[in-house]
Amino acid sequence: MKGNVTRLLCACLFLWTAAVPDLRSKRIPLWIPGIFFTAAVAADLLEPGGSSKWELWAGAAPGALLLILSLVFRGRIGEGDGICLVVCGLFTGIRAAVAIAETALVMAALICLISVVTGKRKAGDRIAFIPFLASAGSLFLIAGMLLSV
Repeated sequence: MKGNVTRLLCACLFLWTAAVPDLRSKRIPLWIPGIFFTAAVAADLLEPGGSSKWELWAGAAPGALLLILSLVFRGRIGEGDGICLVVCGLFTGIRAAVAIAETALVMAALICLISVVTGKRKAGDRIAFIPFLASAGSLFLIAGMLLSV
């Protein structure tokens, strides 16, 4: 269990690092996911035993799906969101990546609904999604730390 919390901590560190520029400019510099991608692959290759290698590499699938959806919807979904979810999934594995993505989508939908109802936003306004991924990952990290004690 300790290894899972460590990997989730790395994913959260990455997501919060990417969330700051996403909030400011709705763009993330490519060096951020590049460094963390390299770290995730190195951790995966160097980890003795541990999680199933298929499980970790499959973790990139939700992010790859988001990248495909970004192309299909012509940028209405940011490419950076997909890239970040790929890297996050490499750290956490497919189960946690899907859970983080689902939780982030629910959180973003609730915040957007509240913002539209209160008149702070219009329907169709763009939002920074990576902070929601970071928040969802942090919730799972806290839960994982509490359960491993």
